[in-house]
Amino acid sequence: MKALLFLPLLVMSVWITGCTKKYEYVTPNQTIQTDILHTDWKLVNDGKSYAVTLSMPEITDQVNQDFGIVVSVSADGGTFEAIPEVYAGYSYSYTHTTGSLTIESQAVSGTAAGTAPPDLTVKIVLVESQP
Repeated sequence: MKALLFLPLLVMSVWITGCTKKYEYVTPNQTIQTDILHTDWKLVNDGKSYAVTLSMPEITDQVNQDFGIVVSVSADGGTFEAIPEVYAGYSYSYTHTTGSLTIESQAVSGTAAGTAPPDLTVKIVLVESQP
C-alpha cells in the first residue's frame, strides 16, 4: 500500500520538473549573391592560383570583426558548395577584410594554376554574432 501512494508523487514530480520555459533569440543575417565571370579571375602567387576581389561595402569594420561570414559557390546556379572546398577540379578558399572579400582558386594539383575557374554564382552570408 505504501508503494502505491509513492507512485503518484513520483509522477507528479516528473511533470513539474519537465515543464521549462524556452527563450529563443533569432539572429538576423544578410545574404548577398553575385556572379563571377571566367574573365574576372586574375593570376596571383607566381602563376599558381587565381583570385578575384569583390567590393563588399556590407562588410563594415564591425561585421569584419564580430560577424560570421560564410561563402558558397555554384557553377550551375542551383547547387551551392560551402568553401573552403574542392569543387569541379578547383580548390577554393576566401579571406575578408573591411570592404572586400577575396576568393582564391587553384588547380587541385597545387603546382600550376591551370585555366581560370568557370563562371560562378557566389553566395555570401553575413551572420550576426554576439562577441
